[in-house]
Amino acid sequence: MNNLSSGQIAELFDLPKSKLRYYINKGLLSPRIDDENGYYLFDESDIYRLYQLIIFRKIGFSISDIKASQEVDDLMPLLHKSNNILQANIDELISLQKLTTKIIDSHDSSQLDDVYFVAHDDRYFKKLPQDMVTNGEINYLSATKQKQFKIEQPYFIQSNEAQVDVCYASQVSDYDHIYFAGNYACINFLVADEVALDLKISQFLEDPLFQLTQSKEKQILVYENVTRSLAYNSGLVYTVEVCV
Repeated sequence: MNNLSSGQIAELFDLPKSKLRYYINKGLLSPRIDDENGYYLFDESDIYRLYQLIIFRKIGFSISDIKASQEVDDLMPLLHKSNNILQANIDELISLQKLTTKIIDSHDSSQLDDVYFVAHDDRYFKKLPQDMVTNGEINYLSATKQKQFKIEQPYFIQSNEAQVDVCYASQVSDYDHIYFAGNYACINFLVADEVALDLKISQFLEDPLFQLTQSKEKQILVYENVTRSLAYNSGLVYTVEVCV
C-alpha cells in the first residue's frame, strides 16, 4: 500500500488537518516524516491506528485513556468497561426520551382551563406522616430521610373545611381516603402561587354549567401535575378532579 499524505488521510477520514496534528503532538500517532520535504507520511499501520483512535474517541475514551491503551496488548478489559458505560448512557437516554414523550403527550392531551372527563376505578390514598408535612406542604428534607417513601406524585385532599391532607397513592389494604370508581370532571390550571390556585378552583366549582353535573357529596382531588409542569417556566400546572 502506498503511503498517504496528511491531506489524503484527512480527506479519507473527514478530519481537519489540525486534528491530525493534535493527535501526533499527543503521541497517539507516529507517522513517518518524508526526508525530502518534511511532510508526514501515513502507512497502513498508521491508518489502522487512526481508525482505532477515532472509534475509541466516539466510545468516550479520553486522550489519556487511549495513550494508556497503547501500552498494553489486550484491550478487552477496557472495552468491557466502556461497553457497560455506553449501555448505562443508552439506558439513561431512553429514560429521558420516555419522559420527554410523556411531557409532550400530557401537554397535547388537553388544553389548559378546558374541562375533560376521565373514568377511574376505585383509588386509595394514604396521608403522609406528620413529620413529612409542614404547613400543608411536603417537607422534602424530611421526606428524603425516609427511604420507604418515594413521593413522585403528592395529592391534596380536603378532609374537612379546616384541613387539607397531603397524601400519596396507596392500596385497598392501607388507606385514609378512598375515591370511588366513576366519571371525574378534570381541569388543568397553570398558576404562579397558591392564591391563584385557590381562585381557579373556586371559579371552577362555582361555574353554573359545571354545578349541574355535580353530586351533593363532591369528591375533589387536587394534585400538582408534575409531568405537565415541566413544560412551563411561568408557574406550576395543577389538576383538579371532581366526581360527577
